[in-house]
Amino acid sequence: MTSPRLRQAYLHCDGLARQRARNFYPAFRLLPRPRRLALSAFYAFCTLADDIADEAGADPDARRSELVRWRGLLDRCFEQRLDPDGDPPVFLALSDAVVRFGLPRQPFRDLLSGIEMDLEPRRFATFADLEVYCRCVASTVGRVSVRIFGCTHPGADAYADRLGLALQMTNILRDLAEDMHRRRLYLPLEDLERFDYREEDVVRQVYDRRFRELMEFQYRRAQGYFQAADPRLAGDQARRLLPAQVMKAVYQGTLEELRRQEFRVYARRISLPAGRKLAAVLGAVWRSVRPGAR
Repeated sequence: MTSPRLRQAYLHCDGLARQRARNFYPAFRLLPRPRRLALSAFYAFCTLADDIADEAGADPDARRSELVRWRGLLDRCFEQRLDPDGDPPVFLALSDAVVRFGLPRQPFRDLLSGIEMDLEPRRFATFADLEVYCRCVASTVGRVSVRIFGCTHPGADAYADRLGLALQMTNILRDLAEDMHRRRLYLPLEDLERFDYREEDVVRQVYDRRFRELMEFQYRRAQGYFQAADPRLAGDQARRLLPAQVMKAVYQGTLEELRRQEFRVYARRISLPAGRKLAAVLGAVWRSVRPGAR
């Protein structure tokens, strides 16, 4: 970071991350400053791109055009052809991070493809269909993040893929009512049919035995992905995944809180209490540094 403009761009991204990455930012703090700022730049890219899909009242064609513009900026970012005086600060910071940490281009492209899926209401007939979406919007984030953490082991991508699916499934369960308000339903239709629970029941926020059994089924699926996201997949670089392990601990705690409150997501937004969140963070750190840990 040599130029004042680049420093300002990184600080802009870091400020955005502090403000909006409520569950993620504690993990950012575990990184050395250059890696933390690179992660903040990546987070800013992700959240601002996501805002394009979530912009209330915006015309889908206008949002699609904005995503096209972002794809062009992304290409120029990776080709080091940005205009320091005219292009958004998030791309200036990201361009530096791409070179500094050797970030791969394809996950960024896949992420934008996943966001494009959200431009209009959609349904997922099967879990296999939902997996494609989750890998685009969540596993891609993990694949870039592990590189910023300094983890280049081939098994790190498998870890990132599984953790991304677990985190996204947790988001889907927690945000069910909010997403339905946006006319989005991420629970697979085959699962609704399996438990005789219909889309109109989601719209009407019907809370009954069918709903609890449906959510328990999704809970077990998400837990399976959390358990499969084993840092030992990264071999002798497992300790470099500590920031991801902190995110995993917080989100897994959130998933358990959803179950503890019997999945009452229609009544309120369920989150992990501050004390338990701190305990989850400290527990993840301890498991990483204890004797015998890789």
